[in-house]
Amino acid sequence: MNSLYLIIPEFHRYSLEHLLWLLVGVASTIFWIKLGKKQPDEAGQRRIGVLQSLIPVGFWFFITLYLALFEQPVDLNLILPFHISYFMNLLLPFMLWRRSFFLFEITYYMVMGGCIQSLLTPALDHGFPHALNFRFFVVHLGLLQSILYAIFVYGFKPTWQSFGRAFLWTNIYCALVFGINYLLGTNFLYLSKKPNVPTLLDLFGPWPWYILGAEFLCLMMYTLVMLPFAFGKQPEQSAEVKA
Repeated sequence: MNSLYLIIPEFHRYSLEHLLWLLVGVASTIFWIKLGKKQPDEAGQRRIGVLQSLIPVGFWFFITLYLALFEQPVDLNLILPFHISYFMNLLLPFMLWRRSFFLFEITYYMVMGGCIQSLLTPALDHGFPHALNFRFFVVHLGLLQSILYAIFVYGFKPTWQSFGRAFLWTNIYCALVFGINYLLGTNFLYLSKKPNVPTLLDLFGPWPWYILGAEFLCLMMYTLVMLPFAFGKQPEQSAEVKA
């Protein structure tokens, strides 16, 4: 199977391929939000929300199964869902099904802060139509799509209390993944070493200093994505909005 990849080009940031993927994501997001808004009731909105969120889950599952079966040796970094984007990919269908504001307020910051950066500066080697290329863009664009669906169809808005809770849960998740990396010898969330392509982490030196730099970047990005909601009326939301 690896011989088939010899004809697949490398991925280049800001190339036509990169731009086309982003345009596909914008068009898809607009389509699903408009479809959700046309639903006559809340149940219809939920069905559409869950359906669109399960598409990237399906892509992740089948491509990961393919990698586990046909790529040798098996790379645990590629098949276990502990990179935060792939973990949230499995979580967001539940958030949309339950209309859970608690899950929304945590995942909003992680998705809008992390996925936007990942989509603008992808840590990706393989170009289209490599399986990893498909999985990366479908999942990351799908995460943004699900969060924007919750905002524009469900009417969810993050609060400053959400900001604090999201930062706390981000660090709890990082601590858990740090332990997983130690046990399995993996590099989820790049907590063991920096990615092999240039990223903002390069500004902060070697391990472990770049992890402290990542905390600073996290606060900055979380603040930036809070700004669109910072000066409006802060909604009062329960932990679970509609069971």
